[in-house]
Amino acid sequence: MTGVSTKISLLDACALPIEQLARIAMKEGVRPRAEYQAHKWFARRLAVTARGLLAGFGTRDGENFWKTFYSGTGFEDLRVLDPFCGGGVMLLEAQRLGAHAIGFDVEPVAAAISAFQAELGALPDLSKALEELRLSVLGEIGEYYRTRSQDGVDETLLHAFWVQIVTCGECGAGFDAHPRFRLARTEAAKRQWVACSSCSRLIEADSDAVQVTCPCGAATDPSGAHQRYGAAVCPNCGHSEPLIDIARREGKPEFRLFAVESLPSGDERVTPMAERSLRSATAYDVNLFKKAESALASRLASKTGLLPRSPIPKTDRADDRLLSYGYVDYTELFNARQKLHLVALSEAIDALPSDLRGAFSVAFSDHLKTNNMMCAYAGDWRRLTPLFSIRAYRHISRPVELNPWLNRNGRGTFPNAIRSVQRAGTAFKEHRVASSVLYDEPMAYHTGRSEIACRDSKSMPAVADGSIDLVLTDPPYLDYIAYSELGHFFAPWMHRFGLIDGNSIDRFPSGQLAAPANTKDHAERFIRHLGQIFEELRRKMKPEGRFVFTYQNLDGRGWKAIGRALARAGFQPVSVFPLYGENGSRLHKRGNSISWDCVVVCKKADPVRNFRTTKDDRRQGASFALSWQKRLEAAELPFGKGDLVNLTLAGEILFALSRRQGGKLQGCFVHEEDRFGSVCACGASLTNEG
Repeated sequence: MTGVSTKISLLDACALPIEQLARIAMKEGVRPRAEYQAHKWFARRLAVTARGLLAGFGTRDGENFWKTFYSGTGFEDLRVLDPFCGGGVMLLEAQRLGAHAIGFDVEPVAAAISAFQAELGALPDLSKALEELRLSVLGEIGEYYRTRSQDGVDETLLHAFWVQIVTCGECGAGFDAHPRFRLARTEAAKRQWVACSSCSRLIEADSDAVQVTCPCGAATDPSGAHQRYGAAVCPNCGHSEPLIDIARREGKPEFRLFAVESLPSGDERVTPMAERSLRSATAYDVNLFKKAESALASRLASKTGLLPRSPIPKTDRADDRLLSYGYVDYTELFNARQKLHLVALSEAIDALPSDLRGAFSVAFSDHLKTNNMMCAYAGDWRRLTPLFSIRAYRHISRPVELNPWLNRNGRGTFPNAIRSVQRAGTAFKEHRVASSVLYDEPMAYHTGRSEIACRDSKSMPAVADGSIDLVLTDPPYLDYIAYSELGHFFAPWMHRFGLIDGNSIDRFPSGQLAAPANTKDHAERFIRHLGQIFEELRRKMKPEGRFVFTYQNLDGRGWKAIGRALARAGFQPVSVFPLYGENGSRLHKRGNSISWDCVVVCKKADPVRNFRTTKDDRRQGASFALSWQKRLEAAELPFGKGDLVNLTLAGEILFALSRRQGGKLQGCFVHEEDRFGSVCACGASLTNEG
């Protein structure tokens, strides 16, 4: 891309095919790209977003965007930097266009995931090693994943169900804290399975039954519970107490095994729900778990260091739920059988050849999210819901334990984790992907260089000053979820396998921008730190380089922080426009959620001191947002209240900053009469006068 003037790129001209890219993005949001499924990360931009912005940067105004988008040619000399690389989408898409991708993240787990993704092209076939490892580990621990039917027939364990035991703080009665008495339901067979409200025995009944009776004599409403809004409700006296307060009083939660779900024994096949068996746990099941406990104890006594040191950091937390529930070490989030599995599997991975060990280690780490006691059971789907399905350490009072060695059944088994890694490698190696449900034409891919490291981007000595063509990133939000706290769950085992160093085992990264919301100077510290990173980016960029980022915020504080950081560092907005970026969990969506990210394209400029906005800036921002709402709704694309607020706030800040830097609105003017008065709305392009 040597000699291409970014001043007339489609990004500068605000001329991307926004509507068409949005329709691709909607499909990708439902069917995420395989390259990014090797390991969990908590916020990834859609691949079409990254490739679209890169193609817009590499296409001159008036040229064919889609030709660049699908062919991916002309990026070989481009140097792209992402200082907040997170899940690595911006970097991998740049690399697959043939560019030299450079990325940093203060979070070691994120950096390790991104670095692994960048090397997927060298991934060998894992199937033979997986089968050998599976047989080896099953030979050691397979006996602990058996069960027996009520008729005494041997079966294979699929799920083991646990329930939290609590003691009423008022009357002293003990009871099982079921979040709902119905455990599972199958509409096709018109059946449901309900835990008795008195003894937790599992009762099978018609799916429309509104009351079931247990052999113990108790009658149970399937939709009832011993909980209400996170509080345990005593069935004896009616006293209600939050589960988190019970933990503060009694210590970390205790659970008991009360039910199992099994498959027919023998050669495994995909087993339909009708052939699965759900029943109460028996003495056989309880004793088998106790044997697993004994096996773990013997193993840990025979050799030190089998379970990595895993302290839960106590300071600089935004969410202290783990600590409030009494947990001090991540190993406490796993039961004995799960820990036995992890120990046996980790030792087997240690014995693998070096060219396989990294991929198996990454799969192991990702597998942790489905092999712990914070996984719930989606009863209508009859499957496990992993930890971090909601981006938090959500307490689960009725956790489900998975048989991790099933090959064709179960969500989140280790063989499935390996297959996800293998699919990622296969997708990465494809240099030309045929048109599909996502894309209208064949997609060409290339192989560029990558350099990814864990460090605070306010200092990047390995990157030469004035060497970067494009900074493409997704900066952290002022009030963002503290991903360092969530990612730290993976850190001990990643360190155990040598994927990250041990500097962050006892604490969160010192350079993380997240902080407890009630910290007095949080906003100013965020702006100061972000501004330092932006200043470093400015130093690393070529004179004609561009700083492009996506952002969203609803309360205005985030956009003000972005505006002040840009002003201090010396960046001038060149163009700003929405791009569909909804890729979050539906569990996180709310009525005012944002689906359209705001894309900001900046160039180097002089710093601005004492940056402020005016009422006119707010009116201009509102008109900018309304013009986009009309355009996108005319294209029959969803545009909600949150999107309108986000673009209004962005427009206010960015138009004001450009005005302070001598800019003016240019191109695609639409003169509108609306409730804000007669204003000039644009798509919008902000350029320097003269």
